[in-house]
This record gives sequence, C-alpha cells and structure tokens, in this order.
Amino acid sequence: MMHRLTRHSRDRVAVAAIGVSLVALACARPRPPNAPVPTVRGAQVEEFRPAVSPRYSAAIQPSRQVNLAFKSAGIVDHILQMRGGDGRWRNVESGDMVASGAELARVRRIDYEQRVEQAQDQLRQSQAALVQSEAVLVQAEQDHVRANNLYSTASLIRPEYDQAQSRYDAARAQVDAAHAAIAAAQNAVSQSTLALDDTVVRAPFGGLLASRTIERGALVGNTTVGLVVMDIDVVKAIFAVPDTSLTMVRLGQHVDVTLDASPAPVSGVVTAIAAQADPQTHLFPVEVSLPNPAHGIRPGMIGSVTLGPITSTRSTLVVPLSAIVQAPDHAGSFAVFRLENRGGKTFAVAQQVSVGQTFGSSIEVTNGVRVADRIVTLGAELVRNGQEVRVLP
Repeated sequence: MMHRLTRHSRDRVAVAAIGVSLVALACARPRPPNAPVPTVRGAQVEEFRPAVSPRYSAAIQPSRQVNLAFKSAGIVDHILQMRGGDGRWRNVESGDMVASGAELARVRRIDYEQRVEQAQDQLRQSQAALVQSEAVLVQAEQDHVRANNLYSTASLIRPEYDQAQSRYDAARAQVDAAHAAIAAAQNAVSQSTLALDDTVVRAPFGGLLASRTIERGALVGNTTVGLVVMDIDVVKAIFAVPDTSLTMVRLGQHVDVTLDASPAPVSGVVTAIAAQADPQTHLFPVEVSLPNPAHGIRPGMIGSVTLGPITSTRSTLVVPLSAIVQAPDHAGSFAVFRLENRGGKTFAVAQQVSVGQTFGSSIEVTNGVRVADRIVTLGAELVRNGQEVRVLP
C-alpha cells in the first residue's frame, strides 16, 4: 500500500536520526588505536514499483428522477400544502419529501368537468337513438319477411316488394349508425374523463421534491414541467475509470464509497458499467448503487471510491528505514552511509539524501543515491563519516 511519509513516519526517522547524531558526536572523538572496527550489514539500493490504490471522485445522483408536466392546460388553482418549520401551512417546496400518489398540483377543473357532462349527454342521446332505430328495424324486418313471402307466390308486385326492401335496408343502416354514434360518444367520454384526470399532477413514487416552478394562478400549457421528483431510497455514486482500471470493476462487486458528509464509508454494489468510454474524457462511467433508507445521502454530494491495489507504472528507489540517519554536516537533513572499497578495506561515507513516501519498512529516496549503490542497512547508528567498517555477508 503506497502512502505519503506521514508525520508519524517522519517522527520515527527524526528520532532515530537524533539518536544517531548523539552517537556520532561521541564517535567523533579520535578512535583509540586498538578500537574495534564496527560491524554492519550492507545491501544495494533497490528499484521498486509500488502498489497503489487508485481513488476516483464520485458524484451522488438519485436512482431515478422524473419531470412532471401538465397534460391538461389551464390555470393552477391548487398546490400541495405542507406544514413548514414554523407550524404554518405552505406550498410544498424543494427539499420536501412527498408520498407516492400525492396530488402535487391541479389546474382549474370546471371546463373539463363540463366537457365530461357534454360527452355523457351525447352518449345518452346516442343510446336512446339506438333503442328507437332497433324498434324501427324490428318492424321493417317483419314487413320485409311478409313482402318476401307474398312476392314469392306472386301475390305482391315488384314495386311494393322493393319498397319493403328499402325500408329494411334503411332501418339496418340507422341501427349501424346508432352503434357508431355510441362508440364515438363513449370515446368522447373516455377522452374527456382522461383530460379531467390529467388536470392533477401526482407523484409517481415517494421521493424528494427537487424543484417546483409553478404558482397558484399561473397559466400552464399541456407540456409545462412544473415539478421534479427524485427517488432517493437508493442513490447512485457515479465515477469514471480509465481502461487500465476497467478490469478492477465488475457487476455485483461490493465497493465502499467515502462521502465528505459521512464519517464512515457506505457500502454499495456496482450496478452498471458503461459499454464504451466517453469520447471526450476517454473514461468509462461506473455506477454504484447505495442503500439510503434514512435519506441522509442527497444528490449532489461528492465522495470518492477506492479500488483494489494495482502496480504503479512509476518506479522509485527505496532503502530500509534503518539505513536513514541524520546528515552529519547538515542539521535537519537525512543521509545514508555509502560503502566504498579502498585499498582492500571498506569505508562508510555519509551521503545526504532526500526522502519521500514510506512503503512498510522501506522508504523512498528521491535524491542522493543510484540503483545498485551499496549502503549500510543495519548498524548505521554505530558508524561515523569516513570510518572503516566490517560488512557482514
């Protein structure tokens, strides 16, 4: 796990360096001729590719959002009333929770009610006309049967037979027309009743009212969006990943989302991964669904998502923490003892370094050493600059 050199880590290095400086001051006195050569352990400076845990910024969105428009035009004469913080009744406002099916707003209904009554009157008239035409048809059918029998025995002349046939055909046509009129009237009743029902805008589900743009007395058209409702029982954390991290997410995966407004991470499930990258950012949007029964998470909040560790493409040089000492000639700076061979002997030479991030028991060295340099990794606190040392294999 890669992380910055924390205050605690710097304190560890600083305390160790102070102790080393005291020992170094003591060792700065001329060494007696028979003083033993310090024994240390050495190793080479290594190149390291740290594992990183990518963090991605996430934006909270509602699981669904609906723009509610009026289907029947008219004058707004009612808006849902709710008690405000002062206890008085007021119009529903953005941020209020509304129940499923709640009547949020309504336009004046009298014109639509009159249309329903007119359509119902027309239906009743058409039904009465059907009764009359069916009675006429019954009589015309009887006359037609009688005329047909008489005409077959040559007891009725052709013109009289044709008249009976014409009356029967006309009566049949009137019945068919009456049925068509009834169907049209029924359709008119259905349409006018639907228009009357559409004078009311209802919440399609329980949720958070995101906005209200209409007031009582306002004239609205049949496409005017007056209210917006969001479902926040479940919210979505949306973030985007590059193609190099796409293999780290999968549908159904449990992911923790850290929110600035929440002290503890919220666990969610990956419910959608984009099929293709955004053409502008070249990132793949990912959706994580978060349960939100208490409605404490609101759309617009910002959070972050941490995926599992991956190997960084950046390499760095690292040394053991035990190799870092305080620089002998530069107070407040750090150094390592580089091992040099001269005349068949090994000497420890202080090399000032700059340090960076810590990786477990190792620390990044950003300046002062090169890969494969041999340094003192254990026993550095016993060594002074330029001193001969014995290196364990």
